[in-house]
Amino acid sequence: MMNIRRATGILAVLLLAACSSGPEASSTARARGDIAGIKITAVVESVDLATRRITLKGPKGEPETYVAGPEVKRLAEIKAGDKITLDYKVGAVAELREPTEAEKAAPLVLAEGAQRAPSDQPPGGAFARAVRVVAFIESLDDAAQTFSIRGPLGGMIQIKVDDAAKYASLRVWKAVVVTFIESALLTVEPAPK
Repeated sequence: MMNIRRATGILAVLLLAACSSGPEASSTARARGDIAGIKITAVVESVDLATRRITLKGPKGEPETYVAGPEVKRLAEIKAGDKITLDYKVGAVAELREPTEAEKAAPLVLAEGAQRAPSDQPPGGAFARAVRVVAFIESLDDAAQTFSIRGPLGGMIQIKVDDAAKYASLRVWKAVVVTFIESALLTVEPAPK
């Protein structure tokens, strides 16, 4: 498999570092929210280079046509019969500490990056984004040892705290620093010749 998987991991680490608040963050207790993801593989039925339309047959067998945007640089290398896999993941990591003054001044910070597969490998790419937010605990579930916060798009996120002592220090409306991480890996497996 192509080195793009390794590149995605490196990219995610870089994004986390970019969202870090400094030396005091490294000694802070952390809690992780559930990581959700989806992996879909489709077979290329046709590629129309003039209109940049690609028709894919998904897992349910129904073809769907998409327009490849200008960011897709190697569309001409994709042929009927190739398999395209999209592996998408999203998760959250909370730092169980008070936000710094700098974080309070900039309560939402975005870092993102992308990488393409080298030209000597099949087309593919990786994308990662991290959003660091100062969030407020909206509810606590003592039985499950979880807390809920509102994410940057307004949805509620539940985060589990494994350290009972740290959980005991949490209170509703306490501010915590949370980094939301999103990554997508797109790989192309050429059809057998």
